[in-house]
Amino acid sequence: MMDMNKNFRLNFKISALLGAVIFLIIIIYLLIFTNHYQKYEYEIIGQENINTLRSIDSSLSTMAASADNYSKMILADSVVQQMMETGDILDDFSKQQTLMKRIYSVLQFSEFIDMIWLTDQQGQRLIIGDSASIHTDSGSGYEGKYEWLRKPYGEPELVVEKGENTNSLMLIRSFNSLEQFASLGLIGVQINQDKIDHLISNSIDYENEQIAILNFDNEIIYRGGTQGAVGDVVKAAEAISLSDRELIKKEHINGKDYYLLGVVNPKNGWKIFRYTPIVRNKDINTLVRFNILLILIIGLLIFCGASAIAHMLTIPIQQLLCYMKNVEGGQLEKIQEQTLLQEFKSLFHGYNRLVDEIKRLIQETIERQKRIRIVEMNEIQEQMKPHFLYNALDSVEALAMLGDTDNACRLIEALGGFYKKCVSGGREYISIDSEIRMVHDYMEILKIRFGDLFQFDIEVEDSCRKYEIPKLTIQPLAENSFQHGIRPNKTSGYIRVCVKEEGGKLHILVQDNGKGIPDDIVSELQNLKDCGEKKSLGLRGTIQRLKLIYENAFSFEIRNQGLSEIHLYLDTDVLGE
Repeated sequence: MMDMNKNFRLNFKISALLGAVIFLIIIIYLLIFTNHYQKYEYEIIGQENINTLRSIDSSLSTMAASADNYSKMILADSVVQQMMETGDILDDFSKQQTLMKRIYSVLQFSEFIDMIWLTDQQGQRLIIGDSASIHTDSGSGYEGKYEWLRKPYGEPELVVEKGENTNSLMLIRSFNSLEQFASLGLIGVQINQDKIDHLISNSIDYENEQIAILNFDNEIIYRGGTQGAVGDVVKAAEAISLSDRELIKKEHINGKDYYLLGVVNPKNGWKIFRYTPIVRNKDINTLVRFNILLILIIGLLIFCGASAIAHMLTIPIQQLLCYMKNVEGGQLEKIQEQTLLQEFKSLFHGYNRLVDEIKRLIQETIERQKRIRIVEMNEIQEQMKPHFLYNALDSVEALAMLGDTDNACRLIEALGGFYKKCVSGGREYISIDSEIRMVHDYMEILKIRFGDLFQFDIEVEDSCRKYEIPKLTIQPLAENSFQHGIRPNKTSGYIRVCVKEEGGKLHILVQDNGKGIPDDIVSELQNLKDCGEKKSLGLRGTIQRLKLIYENAFSFEIRNQGLSEIHLYLDTDVLGE
């Protein structure tokens, strides 16, 4: 086990070292790839968003240009010019109606304009909405607020008109006389806020993004989108002033990462900012996952290949050491594992030949010991025959002297039959039928000698009579029952011999109601201890002989509960017929 652990540790160390190198390479690759991808993503996604902001800026510029053109159309209208030259556009209701119709005729063709207003030289303001409504406002203060615009050849200005809830974008210019080029008042064109919302909503996701538009003075013209991405657009405006009219950076707002992107209109100076969450594109994510998965698979394949090589080199050595270690415990097993290396094949082949040679020597030793033991058993058997014959002849003499010729003849007949079967032509194995008849003759001899001291009964299944077993297997057990069980009690006893087949096994039972088998003898037999110097062909000798011949195909059981029982079990597939 220690050698196996050492080899296992060697295999593990090699695999772990290779795995660590591969893992380090994968980590370095992933770091380089991730860094490169982030730069690529930063540039690609940033440029896409910048293009979107440029598109919004272009659309807003188109709206402003449209408002400027419509203001020029109104300024060029001769009727409006005449009324503005009077200096008082609110002194007559009919004059107001005329102005309203002239301005509304222009207003109705523009989808970007929400309202138009005129302010005369007295500061009175006339407001015309998109529904042709008229509103007058006297002394509104506009003449002072935008006085700086009242100059000849003045360019229009986009200003932020601050309201209660939202700011609006207004184009304001000086209303100049076409003849004298003097300022007659102001004209203002308010760009429709809904149109701006619609324009921007087509370009951003209001639920996840925010957009802000600032004028030249960093006043907020428009702001829309989620409140979760509220950033400091003023600081962003200051930052973009230091950049090349474009801004791409990352910001962490309310626990989320956002891209802050901005552009500057070079003509009017307004700034557009967009806060968009950093969300990877699905296609790019798929590409990233594919690359990561691919490198992991390649790394895994390389690791598996390296582990296989380490396994190929260390496992055969581990197997050989394990088998050699088992030899110390008495397990002689040949190596069956296959290896691709010829050197290990030669090593395994040499080890297997060594195991075969050791097994052959061990088997020869076992067979030699078996033959020696069988010779000893036969020697005991031969020693028993004269003693048994002398006792039997002594009984014949006694019967003859008593004039009991019938029993004397029966005894001689039984004795002859017993010795005839006992000799059995020199064969070591006889059939169950012959063994049972020998037991019957032996019991008859005992009945004649000892009279009514015991009764016996023999039961044999017909299917069992054909099997062959070693000679003198059952007879010594019957003799043991009489000599050590029935006879010492000196009372009437009973001996039963039964042979039957159960579940592929030959079951031999010898049963008596004598004094039983001593516990020390039972323990000795169950532990299969040697009998020492005391040689016997009885119970001990029979069990040892059967165990020696049949090995694992033989088992036995001894019971001392009421009746003394000896059970022998032999696998029928090892018995001859």
